[in-house]
Amino acid sequence: YDPMQQHVRAIPGEGTKVPIWILGSSLYGAQLAAHLGLPYAFASHFAPQALAQAAKVYRDRFNPSAVLDKPYFMFAINVFAASTNEEAHYIKSSHQQGFANLISGRPGLLPRPVKDINQTLDAMTLDSVNSALSCSVTGDLASITTQLSTLIARYQPDEVMINGAIHDHDARLKSFE
Repeated sequence: YDPMQQHVRAIPGEGTKVPIWILGSSLYGAQLAAHLGLPYAFASHFAPQALAQAAKVYRDRFNPSAVLDKPYFMFAINVFAASTNEEAHYIKSSHQQGFANLISGRPGLLPRPVKDINQTLDAMTLDSVNSALSCSVTGDLASITTQLSTLIARYQPDEVMINGAIHDHDARLKSFE
């Protein structure tokens, strides 16, 4: 198998030699990426339960290839950064509601944030949502720095992908900043 010989049309990007990655949220993706010697990105921003095991499986079983001589691992983190911890939890509530809608079979636009997520989602749904979104960091600059450092130290990625499902465009830009 030579991934460089594949005829993948990446639009946009055709002709730019877009690298092939395996994206996964389970051990299967980790095993496949390791077997093929490809870079691996884990979708921990919505499925963090197997993150540690997937990273280990990928690294332990990695076969060097024409693409990579050693494993290259990335994982995704939801980030909700704001000037205050309270504001950060407020902007995060949009993502919590949207994810609750998705797992309830009611996908749609990202809802507006709410002041108290406990008044919007029942405890069981909120527990499920927070478990699925547990690879998230939320808070002011100091909180975000500490939480990101902890996640990065724990999983030792080569790269991280930041997700920011924040309803207000300006708040989203500020969070990324």
